[in-house]
Amino acid sequence: MDGVLLQTVEALGDSRFVAGTGEMWERLQAEKEEVEREILCEGPLLQENVGGLQECEPSESDIREIEWRHRETLEERLRALNDAQDRLMDGGYGRCLECGDQIDAKRLVADPAASSCINCQRLAEKESLNRTL
Repeated sequence: MDGVLLQTVEALGDSRFVAGTGEMWERLQAEKEEVEREILCEGPLLQENVGGLQECEPSESDIREIEWRHRETLEERLRALNDAQDRLMDGGYGRCLECGDQIDAKRLVADPAASSCINCQRLAEKESLNRTL
């Protein structure tokens, strides 16, 4: 299986993405492995790691809530990284999923899993903010 995947990734070398498809695949894969390790290790928000930092001790339910929210964030990031690798494989990497425009290379360097251009991202954040108000 690994050999087939490696051959497929190597075949992506003709991508129009500036950083090179193989390099971007490796960046995405490295971050995925880091996130997976953090999920398996239950993340850095264990009680013994945060003890002494607060004025009063959090309740057990507060600690569980923090741990679950952290885990949800990690799982969401892992999905975004997987989706980015899928786009890399099908040739859609670097294109905004909303408008189809090219995502700026600087944005992809900052977040290799970015799926929208800066304009569409700003619009989505503005809409999300308006819904919460």
